[in-house]
Order: sequence, then structure tokens, then C-alpha cells
Amino acid sequence: GLGSAILSLIFIVGLGLGLGLYFALRSKNVMKIRKRTLELEDEFSSALFQLGNRLGDGLPAEIAFAKVAQTMENTTSGDFFNLAEKNITQLGMGMEEALFDEKVGALVSFPSNVIESSMKVLLESIKKGPRIAAEALLSMSRYIKEIHRVEERLKDLMADVISSMQAQIKFLTPAIAGIVIGITSMISAVLTQLTAQLAGYSTTTEASSAVGLSEMLTIFGIGIPTFYFQLVVGIYVVQIIYILTTLSSGIENGADKLGERYALGKNLISSTLLYCILAAVVMIIFNIVAVNLTAGSMTY
Repeated sequence: GLGSAILSLIFIVGLGLGLGLYFALRSKNVMKIRKRTLELEDEFSSALFQLGNRLGDGLPAEIAFAKVAQTMENTTSGDFFNLAEKNITQLGMGMEEALFDEKVGALVSFPSNVIESSMKVLLESIKKGPRIAAEALLSMSRYIKEIHRVEERLKDLMADVISSMQAQIKFLTPAIAGIVIGITSMISAVLTQLTAQLAGYSTTTEASSAVGLSEMLTIFGIGIPTFYFQLVVGIYVVQIIYILTTLSSGIENGADKLGERYALGKNLISSTLLYCILAAVVMIIFNIVAVNLTAGSMTY
């Protein structure tokens, strides 16, 4: 019946929301740090360019950090170099400790492979003099800029694929599945009502007609209950959302486990709720239509 089909949605809500909250809570707080790191990576090429110019002017790296932090004040790059400069001046650390210390190093607040590699290049090249370090940083700046150009080009080429997958995750899959469940529920309700009507009618007919009606009743009795079918489709929807989100995150961001978990948490919660709400609404509407149809046929 309709009640059991709607109650079966609770299982799908629990499955989707449980997985979604698990991934969302694991990545929620860390995403704030990840967002700042991505902002730093986007503007780090210009920061390296300025740092390379300061070293090329003959300034020591410690003073160059302070100059770049002052020039790029109120930016993520400025915060990074300001943190490194404070570790040097206030905590008395060397450059390597100021950047790579496991507790207060600047890279602890901005975890990034690109920034870590750039700072390692700086530490190795500064041993050979500020001129060599300046040339190395300028080369790194051009390299990072070219990486961003390639990334933007790849995103542009894959935009159609990613947008299609996102549309399926956020709307198409939950909407189509919910409508299918509603239609199945309506068909099941119509067949149930017809079976009951034919059973009642067969008791008032002759024996030969009753045999034919009994055969029709066996045909209408074949089928899967709506709540079983809904459970199968609901689990399928959750699986499709998980698979498509993992694929789209890999295409868009590469091997980014944190971004993948964040996207899984967001998509599993929103898409599962959308599917369950649509399925419940469509089932109620279509069952009302089914009741009216069977009532009309019985009157006729």
C-alpha cells in the first residue's frame, strides 16, 4: 500500500543522510584551511615573482619575506609570508624552521605540495647566493603560472562532461527515479483495486465467467510490492550519486581526497532528500489519481 511505500523512504533517507553527514563532518572544518591554501596557490606565482625581485636586489631572504608581506598585505600570500617573518623575528627561528616546523611553521597553516616544493627550492638555492635564489624563484613563478594555464584549459575542455555529470547528480537522477517510483505505485494501486473489484464481481457471475475472471486475477496478482521496488531504486540512486560524484571530483580536481569527501557529503545529503521528497509527493498524487480512476470504472 501507499503507507508502506512512503515508510520505506525512511530507510533511504537514513542511508543517504548517514553517509552524507559522515563525509561532510569529516571535511567541514578542514575545507576552510583547504580554501585558504587554494587561494594562496592561485596568487603564489605573483608572490614568488616579487620575492625573486627582492632577492635579486641583494636583500637577505628574511628581510625579503617582510617586504613581500608588507607589499601583499590583506592577501593570502601576505599572510603566509607574514607568518614566516614573525617566526623568524619573534621566535628566533631559522628560515627552514620558520617554514617547515611541525607546530608553528608557515606550511602548517597552508598545506600545499606546490608551496612546499617552492620553499624547498628557495632553501636550496639561497645557499648558493641571493642571485641564484632570485633566478630560481622567477623560474618557479613562470612554471606555476603555466600550470594554472594548463589547468584552466583542461577545465574548459571538460566543462561539458562535468556539467552533465553535475546535472545528473543534483537533479536528473533523483527526479527521474522519484517519478518512476510514483508511476509504479499508481500501477500497483490500480491493479490492487481492479483485483478487488474483479474478485467481488466473480462471486455474482455464472460459473463459466467466474473461471475467466479467476484467470485474470492471477495475472493481476503477479508483481513486486512498491516498497520493495522503492528500496531497490533508492539504493541505486545513492550508489549512482556516490559514483558520479567521485568521478566528477577526480576529473575536476585530480587526486583530491578532501575535496572528494566534501562533494560526497554535500551531494549525498541534497540529492537523497530531493529523491525522497519527490518520490513521496509523486506517490501521493498518483495514488489519488489511481483511486479516482478505479472509482470511476467501478461506477461505470
